[in-house]
Amino acid sequence: MAKLPLLALMALCTFASVALVNAVEFNIEGRVYCDTCRAGFETNVTEDIVGAKVRLECKGYKSGVLVYSVDGVTNSTGKYKIVAHDNHVDQICEVALVESPRPDCKEIFKNRSRAPVMLSDDNGISSFNRYPNSLGFLKDKPLDICGAIMKLYQPAEEY
Repeated sequence: MAKLPLLALMALCTFASVALVNAVEFNIEGRVYCDTCRAGFETNVTEDIVGAKVRLECKGYKSGVLVYSVDGVTNSTGKYKIVAHDNHVDQICEVALVESPRPDCKEIFKNRSRAPVMLSDDNGISSFNRYPNSLGFLKDKPLDICGAIMKLYQPAEEY
């Protein structure tokens, strides 16, 4: 009779260790900025946003239905870190802007509002760290210096 509980305990330990081995944890690290020139890209006067809210969203590949989400907030350097559990092989995952705490930089810039992130350990990437593209809000009015800054990004005239 004493063997039955021992066998049950051994089976439980085996299942638990298999579950731990198969558990995957991804570290997603990114940045949120304020596009102070409304340029559509980062410039040398771009500012980090402290306290911006972001969300990792994973939707079913075929259904498009949200099946997993985790929220994050940027730190004092405008960076966030989100931990995602498990593989999301049959899902499309993106980090998305949610909210800016800055009243002068709240407009979500459509082309910089989401960044895809691959959350599968079966894709040739050996690390569990993921670094999606930076996400950006638009400042309500460009800085006065932006005209001069944007000239730096124009192609040189041909002679």
